[in-house]
Amino acid sequence: MRIDLSDLMDGSIEKLVDEAVLDVTAKVTLDAHRNLVEASPVKSGAFRGAWTVETPNKAYDDGMIENDKEYAAALAKGHSPQAPSGWVENSIEAATRL
Repeated sequence: MRIDLSDLMDGSIEKLVDEAVLDVTAKVTLDAHRNLVEASPVKSGAFRGAWTVETPNKAYDDGMIENDKEYAAALAKGHSPQAPSGWVENSIEAATRL
């Protein structure tokens, strides 16, 4: 049996890989966002509700997750008994495990 893959060499494989990379990056970004929201300490709910997420638009771009509350950095460093130091890193690591 002979299989001719030449018709796949016209960029189709590259396109499939790029689509897969984009899908995985978007999924990891959304999973990390969900984890961060769920792990966020809650007093009034303002911090938890301030998370925003932007998935990449093309392969090999980065996704973005952001919280613009002025006290976000302090909470990320563990300044809340509800969320000890490392909770941000643990949330992201959990999203990237395969």
